[in-house]
Amino acid sequence: MKIIFSWFTINNKPDHLKLGLLFLLTLFAGLIFSHALQSISIALLVANTLFNKYVRENISEYFNDRVLLILSLFFITFLVSGIYSEDQKYWLQKVNVRLAFILIPVGMIALRNMTHKTFQWLLYFFMWMIVASSTAVLVNYIEHYDQINGMYSAGQTMETPYSHVRFSLMVCFSLFIGWYLYQGDFQPLFRGEKYLTLIATVFLIVFLHVMAVRSGLLAFYLCAIFLLLRYVFLFRKWKQGFLAMLLLMLLPFVAYNFFPSVKTKFQYMKYDLDQYFSFNQVAGLSDATRLLSMKNGIEIWKENIWIGVGAGDVKNEALKKYADPEIKTASKLPHNQIVWELASVGFIGFALFWFASLFPLFYNRNYTDPLFVCLHIILFSSYLTEATIDDSNGNGLYLIFLILIYFQLRKKKG
Repeated sequence: MKIIFSWFTINNKPDHLKLGLLFLLTLFAGLIFSHALQSISIALLVANTLFNKYVRENISEYFNDRVLLILSLFFITFLVSGIYSEDQKYWLQKVNVRLAFILIPVGMIALRNMTHKTFQWLLYFFMWMIVASSTAVLVNYIEHYDQINGMYSAGQTMETPYSHVRFSLMVCFSLFIGWYLYQGDFQPLFRGEKYLTLIATVFLIVFLHVMAVRSGLLAFYLCAIFLLLRYVFLFRKWKQGFLAMLLLMLLPFVAYNFFPSVKTKFQYMKYDLDQYFSFNQVAGLSDATRLLSMKNGIEIWKENIWIGVGAGDVKNEALKKYADPEIKTASKLPHNQIVWELASVGFIGFALFWFASLFPLFYNRNYTDPLFVCLHIILFSSYLTEATIDDSNGNGLYLIFLILIYFQLRKKKG
């Protein structure tokens, strides 16, 4: 115990950088496995920033950083909508989720001076956590192969540590972490370790296809296309770029023919959409109910164009659209971040939402960092089918890695 205590102290006083790193590691675990651990870890990070002899410096740093301050707009728009939200209980639930846009930046400000090697270690640790959890999911899939493939034919997916959509986004980002660390020649433990990282990256690509979660796959292909185009235009490698693009285009066809989960998912999706566009019943169908929820969300927005109905009233207004007994069992909230934002806070809040979303990317030319761009591609592409940032795992993934990468870019650019 003395050895552990000494590692987290300097002259018998807390070493807030090391404590912050410990709490961040538990936050990684919470992100994948436990909402409770995630909440506790965020609280500990905030406490580490505030109960600190450098508290004034930390608070000053937060209020003087444009990126961290502008992220608070995600929270503020929903907070203000409480003025005209009638369902205050549901409004408090939504505001509580968005509070992460204040708490996580404040909690991580004490980590702003970490070294680049520490940053790489954090990425490395998260990647291997995802590899380990993906391996467990894959083993379970193999053990229950026929049963789980049968579930795919009914629009379900294999069991994951948390939401299969959010987990697929974590897998997608982790494989690009692997690519980033391999490119950076990161091998902290032994010579040739980067090839182990490369193997882990390939494993995650394969696993992402076996999972057959469309949000993760869409994000993967968009990021891969971006990186290939970036490579071609930066290094003028036209022939290599063309061959790589050809291989990337072949990958979905290989996955369709070799992975039953992909083939079954595609066939179910076709059936699902046929039912929706043929005006047959949508209850019990995954994509059809999603599309109907988006359509209803747009109608809610059209009735309240400028300020929306308020974050607290989206649920009640959406449920009113399912008054017909034939579609009541298909009721869902808008499964699209863009529609959700428009319905909740209207065009004004929507404009502020996109300003806050794009500012970190374009501020100080941060879009020149490929991993930072990939993080945003993964997030933005998920908006098409999910309200990602209105989920603690979704906004946690985004905020943690946005801030970690941003602090490194800030140091690098002075």
